[in-house]
Amino acid sequence: MSFINNKTLPDISSFKDKPAGVMLLDCFERVVGTPEEQGYFELVAYTESDTHALLEKSTDGGTENERKTSYLIPVEAVQNAFDIISRYGMSDWNDRDDTVGICGMLFVCKFPLSDGSYVRVSSESMPDDGTAAFREVSGALCAYCIEEYLK
Repeated sequence: MSFINNKTLPDISSFKDKPAGVMLLDCFERVVGTPEEQGYFELVAYTESDTHALLEKSTDGGTENERKTSYLIPVEAVQNAFDIISRYGMSDWNDRDDTVGICGMLFVCKFPLSDGSYVRVSSESMPDDGTAAFREVSGALCAYCIEEYLK
């Protein structure tokens, strides 16, 4: 599902010549609503060079220590995630009146707009197809969480 008033996301090429460490995208998910300590999963992409982004994957099994793994991925991977965000109109989710929200899981995605500001959307403000959007964005980055791209 797409929305007409979609705010503009930047093209990844607009981050050329930016210093390393500028956040490009943050995806977070965790189980909520249970008395036990629950683990989480987070992917954060940062600028690294004109051709690569740094992707940090953090996981926590709930009672275990956080585990971080870093990957050096092509910037096109981040552009693919931006394209998914745009296709689902995620930048407009906070403006919706007909939000669904889900029980048991929390999804959060933070990403830039062309004007330099950032939008943070969560499963509390998503439409019916919101879970699919979060999963696709996360999956676009997870595809690069393999040994070939380890930093």
